[in-house]
Amino acid sequence: MQVQALNRRAMNKYQELHNAMEVVRIALGEAAKLHKKIKEPSREEAGWQVPSKEEVKAAYEKAVAQLNTLHNSTVEWEKELVSRGWRV
Repeated sequence: MQVQALNRRAMNKYQELHNAMEVVRIALGEAAKLHKKIKEPSREEAGWQVPSKEEVKAAYEKAVAQLNTLHNSTVEWEKELVSRGWRV
């Protein structure tokens, strides 16, 4: 009985992780739409500056790559859990 509860908990935790990654993927998709609207900031002012369009694009691409890496890792983790019958 206790093992079944642990298995359900493992499945629920995995589903929460999957849902969270999907929320981030949607947010990144929405952020990609804003890239076209970014204007180059003036670099004449001293002090705090807004990142350039290239810097924002590079940060976006890095976030997407990291999310894909995390997704691939979770797919491997899910395969391991399924092969063990979700036993923890």
